[in-house]
Amino acid sequence: MKANARLAKEYICALPHELTDAERIKIVDDFCRDFVNKHNVIVDACIHAPHEHNDETNNKNYHVHMMFTTRLINEKGELGKKQRIFNDHGPEILKDSRATFANVVNTVLENAGLDERIDHRSYKDQGLDFLEPTHHEGHEATALRRQYDEEQKRPLEERNTEIVLPRIALENDAIKAKNLDAAREYQQIIKGLDQEIIVPSRLEDQIPQLENELQLTEAEEKELLAELVNLNLEEERLQEQQVQQIDNAYDDFIRCQDIYAEFANQFYTIQSNAADNQKQIESNLTKTKRWLAENKSDFYLHTNNLFYDSYHHTYRDIKKPDFYATEKSVEQAKNENWREYATEVEQLAKEYDIENVVQRLGQCSEILENNGIERPTIKPSFWQKLKREYVHSFDTLHDFNDDMSPLLKAKRADDLKIEQERMQQVRQAEVDRQRRIENDRRESEFREQLRKEREQKEQRYEQERHEREHLAFLKRQELEKQQKNEPKKPENENNNDYRPW
Repeated sequence: MKANARLAKEYICALPHELTDAERIKIVDDFCRDFVNKHNVIVDACIHAPHEHNDETNNKNYHVHMMFTTRLINEKGELGKKQRIFNDHGPEILKDSRATFANVVNTVLENAGLDERIDHRSYKDQGLDFLEPTHHEGHEATALRRQYDEEQKRPLEERNTEIVLPRIALENDAIKAKNLDAAREYQQIIKGLDQEIIVPSRLEDQIPQLENELQLTEAEEKELLAELVNLNLEEERLQEQQVQQIDNAYDDFIRCQDIYAEFANQFYTIQSNAADNQKQIESNLTKTKRWLAENKSDFYLHTNNLFYDSYHHTYRDIKKPDFYATEKSVEQAKNENWREYATEVEQLAKEYDIENVVQRLGQCSEILENNGIERPTIKPSFWQKLKREYVHSFDTLHDFNDDMSPLLKAKRADDLKIEQERMQQVRQAEVDRQRRIENDRRESEFREQLRKEREQKEQRYEQERHEREHLAFLKRQELEKQQKNEPKKPENENNNDYRPW
């Protein structure tokens, strides 16, 4: 069984102040015995007397707190299985309990010779639709009303203007004033009807005719009864929905609180590990600075993370210790440590669906508070208090807003920034690719243009060569033709004395 499991439910009922203490005890005893016989559970009742105040309301505020187990009781007085009927038929049991309590109280009032009676039914069920029910104020609003009433007894110039009636008290006072006017009007109408029946004797002959006109037909009567049944069913359905909503809110509050407590424990474990890693990173830098200071007479750190001989100022190959770190590497390690820490928390939050759990926990708390039900908040045990152990619960939900939610938001912002940078890199890579394609295209076009120009030059050169060869051929032909047409010279190669002249 869970430490915060729901073990009992509670009824709070008002007791007549006109009765004696013994008669009020009898009311509680009779009702509890009837409830035990019907549902086979344990009932624990405690009667509260009014507070000692000099005002009319509190001097009459006798009431009883009755708690009953949600599990069955066997013959040995041991708790057994859970009584599911309280969840499955909650509205019906509540309606039956209200009726039983009213009958028990009215019986005791009658035996005491008192004329007062109580009615568990609503104004609507009693046929008093013109009356509006008031809201339950609770002890806080009652205390504020009492403080306001005491303040009003002071002289006007001494009153504290900051002490005012709570809103629910103002609304109830307005409802009571409205109901008083409606009740007076109703009494006047009834009184007027009585006079109309008694005084005008001349209408006696018309009474049978009026009765016939006012009498409902069988179909109209069935239709009216059907509407009444539907209204009752609708009211029961709404009551059942409300009870079911409260039960669901109670169970969900326990479930969501357990989930949050487990998540919070793991969160702070992860945070502690990340903090230890952070300290180790910073410690490495401190030890590195101390190591460099101790060896500065032998060597020193120069630019580009290179070590130089302190005397000769030449590069030296120094074996670095395992803890060696630089400002830049420490900064990178810190960022990496934070990203790992935030990523682990983000995965844990997704696993527990913690943001929706916290939202549902707040909704359940509001439902329980609006219905005057105490929240089943996890409380530290005796040993936890003794060890000063921090217990996560609904009461420590501010830790989520202070520590957990800001980290999740920062991680999402960091992821968004990284994604934007990645997209920027992708876009830049695409731009560079397009630029390279364009450059390749232009270079290809330029090479193609050069090739064409070279081919054109070669073609022109080849054409010019052919033209030159052709001209040379034509000249040779012309020369040969001229040589053929010239007269033949004598052969005088061996005649040295020959002279043409």
